[in-house]
This record gives sequence, C-alpha cells and structure tokens, in this order.
Amino acid sequence: MSRSQIACAFDTGSTTVARVKSTSTGSFTMTMCRTIDGGLDALGGPKGMRLAKKLVSMLREWREEPVALSFSPAEIRTLPAWFPEQIASGSCDELCRIEAGYFLNNLESWRWHDMKLEPAAEQDNKLTRRMLLFYPSAPACFIERELQQHHDVRTSGVHLEPLARLSVGTGEPLAVLELEARYAALSISIDGKIDYFRYWAVKDASERDYFAVTELTSAPIGDTPVMVTGSAASPKTIERIGRETPRTLEPLEIHKWVSAEKGAVKSKSPTATIRAASTAIMALNNSTG
Repeated sequence: MSRSQIACAFDTGSTTVARVKSTSTGSFTMTMCRTIDGGLDALGGPKGMRLAKKLVSMLREWREEPVALSFSPAEIRTLPAWFPEQIASGSCDELCRIEAGYFLNNLESWRWHDMKLEPAAEQDNKLTRRMLLFYPSAPACFIERELQQHHDVRTSGVHLEPLARLSVGTGEPLAVLELEARYAALSISIDGKIDYFRYWAVKDASERDYFAVTELTSAPIGDTPVMVTGSAASPKTIERIGRETPRTLEPLEIHKWVSAEKGAVKSKSPTATIRAASTAIMALNNSTG
C-alpha cells in the first residue's frame, strides 16, 4: 500500500518542501520538491508570518497528509549523554532538560533533538548512548505552531539524524560527511542504526578541512565510500580533502534512495533536496517501525 509524507526542511535562508511516497516493496518516489525563499532567519523575525502563510498555501493540496519538519541552523550544540535503557518518553524528555540545564544558559531559548546511538564497546547494557543536539527554539516552535493549525505535524528535529539514517533497509554501512560554513559533522550508520557521530564547530574553511581530514583518517570507516554533502561541499573542497585522506569521497545524491517523477525536483541545491527527502523517508520508516 502506498503512503505519502510531506517534509519541510528549513535552513537559515530558505525552506525546501518535499513529498515522498513509499510502497509495500520498500521503494520511495519523490513527487514534489521545491525551495521557497525564507528560512529560520525569517521565522525569527517580522517576516515569519508571511513565510508561514506561504507554506500553508503551498501545502493546501496535501492537507490530509502528515508533515515532518527538520531544521538546519547555522550552528548547533552537541552533548553526549547516557540514559537508562528502560525509560518512558516523558522521563526521557525530563532527563534531556536536566542535561541541558547543566550545559546551556537561558534554557528556554533552546530545543533538543535526542539522537540514539548504538552501544559503545564495554558500555553498561543498562544504559543507552545518546547525542543531544541543541538548536534555537523560537523559530522552530513558531512554525510548528502555525502549521499544526492546518496539518498533522508528527515529527520535528535537526536534519542530521535523517541523513545518518538513510542506511535503513540497505544492509550496507553509510558514512556521511557534512560540510557547512560553521561546522562539519561525520556520521557512520548501518541499517539506520547510528554507530559513530562527531560534530565540530569551525571558524573558517581551514578549520573545517582540518576536522574533515582528521576524522576521515581516524574514524572506523573501513572501505566504505564517504558521502559528502552540505553548502560548503563544493567539488573543489571535496577534491582538496580527498587528496589528504585515504578515503573515497563521493557527493551524497538522493537518487541512491529515492526516484523522482519527471519535473518533480525544483529545489535550490542537492543539499536542500537530500535534507527534505531524508526527513520524509525517516518519518515514513518510523511510522512502520
């Protein structure tokens, strides 16, 4: 049976909306993907309501379909954490809040994405390993509240987990290197389970390259090609980093996971497309799990 999922992926200056359909055979097809002006910066200011109305109008055709949101701020904050294995969702949220209180000033200005990681070697089996991803709350809460008046908004969070979880159902390891103006991140997952995650805030391109080379040299990647994405992942950058490491680097492209109907993709970039599509795919996979 075919099911459809809408995803809205917000970066600082634009929003990319995708509609993805899944089938009983486990395949995915993108029927629509387009980018509109206005993103998290607009949602944090007086232009926020204009963007919200534009999105509601754009999604009117699929009003009965669920919506997933992902946010790509210029920079996030990360915090490793270990929680009890058996824990209710409400208690988990409270533990996240406690951890955040030790880590952040002005707690109410932040939201957190609780990303579960695979157990580490010699880890206590009564604990689960997490990575808490903190991002500004005001823009995310505003657009979530506005969209909920018209749509069933089921999930929201940082886009990094949907990217890492593209390996669901493939049986193959997936290494994703993301390069942005103010950060670089590396994740390694297999069958949707994230085993390795590193995030570095950076000041400039030289710091970003240093992180990438260091991680690609030391991380437990094996022979798996590394998929590279992000607004700073230009061909020249990929080539430059590739010369300094023993890894095979390839651009992260959506067609490996989802086909697209003719003329469906009108987004601003491959990075925008992959963020929106992966958010939709993760929501579809979670709804069957």
